[in-house]
Amino acid sequence: MLSIPLGLPEFKVIKQELLSYGYAIHVEKTETQERCPHCGFATSSVHDRRTRKVRDLAIFHQPVYLFVKVKRYRCWNCSQVFSASLESIPPNQHYTNRFCEYLYELCEGSTIQEVSRKHRIPYTTLERIYYSIASKKAKERQTAIEASSQEGMVLSLDEIAVKKGHQYETVLMDARAGSVMGMHADRQCDSAINLLSQNILSKEMVQTVILDMWEPYHKAVRALFPSASIVIDKYHVVQKVTQALDQARKEFSPLKKARYLLLKGCEKLRKDQRLRLDDILEEYPALSI
Repeated sequence: MLSIPLGLPEFKVIKQELLSYGYAIHVEKTETQERCPHCGFATSSVHDRRTRKVRDLAIFHQPVYLFVKVKRYRCWNCSQVFSASLESIPPNQHYTNRFCEYLYELCEGSTIQEVSRKHRIPYTTLERIYYSIASKKAKERQTAIEASSQEGMVLSLDEIAVKKGHQYETVLMDARAGSVMGMHADRQCDSAINLLSQNILSKEMVQTVILDMWEPYHKAVRALFPSASIVIDKYHVVQKVTQALDQARKEFSPLKKARYLLLKGCEKLRKDQRLRLDDILEEYPALSI
């Protein structure tokens, strides 16, 4: 049988089987010592072993079941018996964390009933998994919002081309998190104001907004966040400087072939190239930046 990498570092694979209902992968924890949850004493004294059957992500469209050999330890210090902790599997759960996350994502794009039927998971079980993860994610979002309100939000408002022929959409992002907060189908000032208003809970939270040089965006930000700092995206600054430098260079016929010297960073030029650049800037001071 083909050996399948599990991708769960805390386990070592003992045996793999392909059975009528899917893959059966027998695993045990690589750690041979556990810390007692009652007194904090580390022990390696094994009291007994029990096997848990846990469902994991499918492989080659086949269901995967982990048969986890779980050690129970007896603490040398307080004599309490306890089970080894597992990072990938919650206590008293029959599914791995990553499989639960996968089910949650499926439910986001479908219905609990449909996912339950397709993956043969009891509806009430899947419902409990979905709302448990949804609640956790809501708390994480709230924590992120509270952290942003303390630090000050950094937003990015930019455009993307969605089709050839210069059809653009406005994209609002949380620059700290790198996540998209919303989109709008055009680049008008009113649209940008609506996009910002719908996604920002408090104007006072916004500390900085990163923009290109499109004036409607600047107008929208100044209208909503008069106290926020506006930072021009360095890509657009470099683009404008390069265009202006090229235009100025073309006005001086002897410099038509000097584009490389003018645009390349000085630290990347050879000594003779730097000397040539110094001569050019001395002769044509209008090109100095």
